[in-house]
Amino acid sequence: MLNRQAIILATIRTAVPAAIGWFLAQLIARIPVVADVIATIDSTLATAAPGVPGLNVAALLNAAAIGAVVAAYYWLVRQLGRRWPAVERWLLGSAQQPIGYAKQTRDGVWKVTSLPNPSEVDRETYQAALEQRNTFGGQNQP
Repeated sequence: MLNRQAIILATIRTAVPAAIGWFLAQLIARIPVVADVIATIDSTLATAAPGVPGLNVAALLNAAAIGAVVAAYYWLVRQLGRRWPAVERWLLGSAQQPIGYAKQTRDGVWKVTSLPNPSEVDRETYQAALEQRNTFGGQNQP
């Protein structure tokens, strides 16, 4: 289970790209050529489905564009963060990588902790993994 600090970190790393992606999508939609394409598609689809109340294709296209821009922004920042870790700190709100996600093993068991199985490793290996985890605020590391 994630602790409060990990949940706050995950929220920041989700909210920052979403807000920046929304802002960038709004700017892109203001480009006259893009606005004309959206209006053309909107009017074409509105005439194709005249009986559907509340159908606003422009809003649907805007939502799809925001999702695409957020995904592209997040991917780009993560790629830049591989080379320059400080980039993630400024452009995602935190340089710390997401942690605590469960992983499924080959036999279908969900592994929630990154600590090794104590029955499969010696005491020193387990202690080293435990100390590494504790240096990151008690959170599980991948």
